[in-house]
Amino acid sequence: MGNRFYVKYLLAMAIALGQQSVIFAQVESRDSTDSIANLQNRLSSPWENAVLSHTLESITETNAIEFSPDGKILATVEASQILLWRTDLGEIQRILPTHHASKSALAIAPTAIAFSPDSRFLATTTWSQGLLTPDDSLIVWDTATGAKIFQISESAGCGQVVFDVSGEILYGACDGGVTAWSFPQGDKLFSFDLQHPVEAIALKSDGTVMATVDVNISGQQQSHVIQLWALDRDKPVLLNTLDGHVNDIAQIEFTADGKRLVSSSYDGKIKVWNWQKGEIYQKTNNLHSSNGLFSLSGNSRLIAGNFHSSAMTNLITGLPLRNVMPPSRQERTKIVAFSPQGDLFAQVRQSDQSNRQQIYLWKNEPSNSQPKSSIEDDYLSLSIAKYWANSIASEVDTNTYTGKPSPIGTDPQKIALAALGLTEIVESEEEQVEINYPQDNLAFVTLTQTNLADDSVAGLRYLVKFAPYGDRQEKQYRVVWAGKQFKCYGDRGNANWKKNLCQ
Repeated sequence: MGNRFYVKYLLAMAIALGQQSVIFAQVESRDSTDSIANLQNRLSSPWENAVLSHTLESITETNAIEFSPDGKILATVEASQILLWRTDLGEIQRILPTHHASKSALAIAPTAIAFSPDSRFLATTTWSQGLLTPDDSLIVWDTATGAKIFQISESAGCGQVVFDVSGEILYGACDGGVTAWSFPQGDKLFSFDLQHPVEAIALKSDGTVMATVDVNISGQQQSHVIQLWALDRDKPVLLNTLDGHVNDIAQIEFTADGKRLVSSSYDGKIKVWNWQKGEIYQKTNNLHSSNGLFSLSGNSRLIAGNFHSSAMTNLITGLPLRNVMPPSRQERTKIVAFSPQGDLFAQVRQSDQSNRQQIYLWKNEPSNSQPKSSIEDDYLSLSIAKYWANSIASEVDTNTYTGKPSPIGTDPQKIALAALGLTEIVESEEEQVEINYPQDNLAFVTLTQTNLADDSVAGLRYLVKFAPYGDRQEKQYRVVWAGKQFKCYGDRGNANWKKNLCQ
């Protein structure tokens, strides 16, 4: 590691410990070799030799991400859909629609998501938003088929949701308290009403203790205070309250071993609690992550976030850790997540110069295999929003408000032609359409237009990629990517199909 890079970490460590003078004295001392080596070991992490496994393209803005407990699926939440990605292939397994308000004919974005312990099911929740009242406040989906297994309607909607370790109890922060249901039966087991609606909940891994935070509706709620409850079906008991934040709390989570509770507020402050004693660990009391985002590793030793000096910090010592994911000057990290097994790490990054988002999937165990090229690499990527409506319609009827066709339907070929096909074929122009199903869950439509009436472009070729949408029985697809190739006349550019523009 270069001297400059190493000094940066020494400075960050000094700030974290509040011992700048001690560290600089060690660095300048001739007898500090052992101390420096020890510091290097303490700054080491499994992620300093990580490799980028996949780069995933979000369709629209991503608001939340979560790995399944077995690490095989990454769920990414967008405004009107949830994408389930296979982490081994970097491909979409299925797209789930989000919640729906029938009276307004609009989709409502999920408030929170949670996987069942066996990774077979995904629970999603949403709040009522003004005049938008969801048909279902809580839905549990089958991740393989997209079928709805469990549905709950609550008048005010639901906030966070979590399964217990057995997968037989589902907790939801609904209406004015917390409710527990049996799963998959859907029987209401018990609930405890709180004085105010609940913003966030966290469940200790053994299911015995729950942490809750109030929603700040009128400014009078204790939304900066954490309440700890001993869960009992007869009557949950308030164990303690933790008061250490100045601003509203954004996120709370127990470590996997149950020894610590981590909380963050919207001003970026992160607190690591000895929740049994009601005390804050001082070594980690200077942690700050933009917007309060963080993720905990499955071994309970690392915390990732949008930190100034590093993407990851040791949760025990508070020291920043070396990794290959430094903050980018051109991109902002919006969301991060560890896989439960600790071998994968996901980052959602957004360009400062555009609204484009990408999801970087890192692996901390380098593989000898080289990244596989895909057919999409040979095409110029197109904006889906430019050609298709952000619609929840089930067929490709033209959207009344945008004049664009829906990206969802049962016929991928029809969907592609509706947006990219020639509206009128003049003499000599030709158009051919092909559809392929390279995998069980994907479809590709190739649309080739030749002999075009243009002085430079002889032909256009479009490739449109589709993934399964909704319940498998409905046999619907959604556009997830589109690209374009060009074939040029004479000396106006490439004579063969390329993604380069004609001159």
